[in-house]
Amino acid sequence: MRYETGKAWFWPAMSLFLMAMQLLVLAGDWFLFITGWEIMGLASFLLIGTWHHKKEARQGATKAFMLTRFSDIGLYAGAFLVIITFGDLAIPGIGEMKVSLAAALWLLLAVMGKSAQVPFQDWLSGAMAGPTPVSALLHSATMVGAGALLLIRIFPVLPEQGLEIIAIIGAVTIIFTGITAISSRDIKQMLAASTSSQFGFMLLAVGTGFPGAALAHWLAHAFMKSSLFLGAGIFQHAKGDTLYEKIKGTGKHLKITFFGFAIAGLALAGIPPLIGFYSKDAVLAASFKDGSGFYMIAVLLGVIFTAMYIAKALNRLWNGKTQKPENKGLTLLHAGLLGLVLIVLAGGFFLEKLVYSGEYTIPKDSLSKYLGLGLALLGLLLGWMYNEKWLPQRAKEIINENYPISGGYQKLVVQPVLWLASITYNFDQKISAFVQNLGHAGLLFSKKNEMLDKWVGRATLSIGRSWVIFSGVHKIFDDNMLKWVENIGHGVQKTGARGRKWQSGMVHKELAISVVALLILIFILTASIFTL
Repeated sequence: MRYETGKAWFWPAMSLFLMAMQLLVLAGDWFLFITGWEIMGLASFLLIGTWHHKKEARQGATKAFMLTRFSDIGLYAGAFLVIITFGDLAIPGIGEMKVSLAAALWLLLAVMGKSAQVPFQDWLSGAMAGPTPVSALLHSATMVGAGALLLIRIFPVLPEQGLEIIAIIGAVTIIFTGITAISSRDIKQMLAASTSSQFGFMLLAVGTGFPGAALAHWLAHAFMKSSLFLGAGIFQHAKGDTLYEKIKGTGKHLKITFFGFAIAGLALAGIPPLIGFYSKDAVLAASFKDGSGFYMIAVLLGVIFTAMYIAKALNRLWNGKTQKPENKGLTLLHAGLLGLVLIVLAGGFFLEKLVYSGEYTIPKDSLSKYLGLGLALLGLLLGWMYNEKWLPQRAKEIINENYPISGGYQKLVVQPVLWLASITYNFDQKISAFVQNLGHAGLLFSKKNEMLDKWVGRATLSIGRSWVIFSGVHKIFDDNMLKWVENIGHGVQKTGARGRKWQSGMVHKELAISVVALLILIFILTASIFTL
């Protein structure tokens, strides 16, 4: 990455992905598992779009995000049904009862998207627009492996009908994406299609009842495919391209890279004693023990196809004239490649013990072992001799477009999403307009209310002032009235006091007063008569 742009974007996103993948692998409950799953998807989107100034990087990141997000609905729905079934957030294990077929199918939808199985295989080829370390470490060894890992972990609780559908999806993916890898004209696109095909092997092993075989191939594939991607990255680093036409003959000048790439490729094809021989033989034995002719044919065709696209790549890398590339940082690249190739060389001797340590078993079958080796050798021969003219032009177009059904990705995904986005946008616009109108009405009401408040305030103030005046007048009246009443009271008291003096209770005094009063009355009457 020394000479590349986007390093400030690349390294934090890569660290985020590593954290998310470790969380997913170590998670013991659905909450942590889904958290790791979702963060990993976000990191993948960011890493594919590292060089977002390139149109293909933006398109690849968007396609990967949209397809995997759609399939992630299955993880939520499936996990919800499993949690309801067991009443616990813990991911169920051995000894538990079986989940419903609906739960198994929902989880399978999530696996198909994450592990790029048919019909969701298209996003993985678009993801190759990101840096090669992203292709090597995310989209071959780990992220795509999350789907197969989920099936391996929940295998004990999967119903029989669900296992059959899982095996069918795996078998179909082996064949279709294997043909895509053979037809590809780009080394990274070939490895992307190969990744989908190899994970089809794992799904078929789980579906036939042997998760140990799937786990063995899951582990081996991580090292084999990382080696192949890093080898392809070295060729890309040297020539600035990944098309076979641009990098042909480069293997003669980069012999260390070529031989490392060849060892990993032969391991993927199933050549002993490399690690892929043991893991692929386990899947072959699983299909043979199941007894289904369709599964056996799919796996045997997958073995031939794998050997063919590997041999085709080796032929293109070795044959052809090209200028010797400059040695810019190739020493460190070779060191990383050789470190992985050593595991590919010696890992087969430890693979079985490693799988057994996880309390899984690996099926064995002598016929499948020798038949698989013979078909791998046949595939290598056919792939070395492969000519682009073997397939009609129209067939190659359909294959290279990842078998578009009813218009493919554009009509089945992009156009519906854009249609939904348009409806959502229009709905948002209407909601926004409604809220704005409501706000305007509120402002208008508040303005009118403000005027009303002013009127009410003025009226209230006038009434208040009137009451103040009235209370003042009332106070004056009260004060004068009280004084008048008080004066009357005092007069009555004085009159009473004087009257009490006349009421002594003595007879002679009362008689004298009566005589005097009578004389006064006679005098008044006599004066009145004379006046008339």
